[in-house]
Amino acid sequence: MYQQPENSNDNSLMNDQMGHTTDSYDSGDNDRSELLLREQDRFLPIANISRIMKRSIPANGKIAKEAKECVQECVSEFVSFITSEASDRCKQEKRKTINGDDILFAMSILGFDNYIEPLQQYLIKYRDFIVRNDKDIKNIDLKDDVSDNSSTNQHEDDSIQ
Repeated sequence: MYQQPENSNDNSLMNDQMGHTTDSYDSGDNDRSELLLREQDRFLPIANISRIMKRSIPANGKIAKEAKECVQECVSEFVSFITSEASDRCKQEKRKTINGDDILFAMSILGFDNYIEPLQQYLIKYRDFIVRNDKDIKNIDLKDDVSDNSSTNQHEDDSIQ
């Protein structure tokens, strides 16, 4: 828990037991809603975590709420940990956007080497998928443009006769 120096006259900001900075001038209700908002921003959605957890147990299995919350915190912390390292790399290279390669680099640096190979394969497949879909979308757009132009030309031809 953060303790303010005794000689400090500024009591407007304090840290609570969880390490969250709170404004001492706010009412208690504002602090609670602000803390909830921070948790929502900080943690991955519990419904998504729960869905993934349920996939790995038998259909009649149950998962305690505390277990879901624990995994939610752990997964969220893991994502933050990896993202922070990837962000540091981007800052060093004076880039603003974290990409998949940055994530893989961060995982390697942080000792998660067992995950690198499967994630590289996934990243390759994902990029191929994106490229294929972009081409399909462009082809659809071009076909629409061609058909729009041909129908416009057809209407012009009709009006000329």
